[in-house]
Amino acid sequence: MARARSAGLLLGVLLAAPFLGAQEAPYLTVLPRQEQVRQLELRGDLGMIRKRYLEAIDYYTRAVDLDPENPVLLNKLGIAYHQLHRLDDAQEYYERATEADENYANAWNNLGTIRYAKEDYGKAIRYYRRALRLNPARASIRSNLGTAYFARKEYEDAFQQYRLALLLDAEVFEHHSLFGVLMQDTTVKDRARFYFLVAKSFASLGYVEKCIHYLRRALENGFPPEEALNDPGFAVVAADPRFQAVFAEPPAPTDR
Repeated sequence: MARARSAGLLLGVLLAAPFLGAQEAPYLTVLPRQEQVRQLELRGDLGMIRKRYLEAIDYYTRAVDLDPENPVLLNKLGIAYHQLHRLDDAQEYYERATEADENYANAWNNLGTIRYAKEDYGKAIRYYRRALRLNPARASIRSNLGTAYFARKEYEDAFQQYRLALLLDAEVFEHHSLFGVLMQDTTVKDRARFYFLVAKSFASLGYVEKCIHYLRRALENGFPPEEALNDPGFAVVAADPRFQAVFAEPPAPTDR
């Protein structure tokens, strides 16, 4: 009975802890070391979800102090700094993550996003390729590689990487992780051509509705309708009435 009451009290403290503010430290210190790390990581994750990045940094830093060779924690701390555009701090922790585990693909990818943000596309591509050697089935890393090629106007290579990414995950452009792999497609400058290449990638795989969705976005951003209509990459869907309807009345460019 006494053991049950003690367990109940501990559960109550665990549930109340997020609301204890400054009172949480004494509670955490009575837990085993790895449980302290886990609790701090969970609170850091919650801060990321709420976009309270400084709060997340505080929790992740305390977790790293307890577990300094944990590549997952180091990578998450890097991402939190990355969200604040503190690229040098983010890079430091991504590099520490790769030193802690040289086979940690997520951190190599995120180092690629740092180089991409600094417009060092060649080095970004090298990091993405390394990440893919470690985790070839990760669609988001392959998408990032495509976007680095896109930034260098190597559009055929970008198209091939987008196509491979979509083969792995048809929703890759719809979700972005805050906990492992950062994606950079939201930073693309030529949105019209980016959407066009994504549309063509979907078309090559027979995804008519998704092709049309991105094709409309390309046209709305100013991509020339005649260039899209005459591109052989749309051959698989060209006879579909839904595809033809896009060009029967193309959407007008908007001020995006």
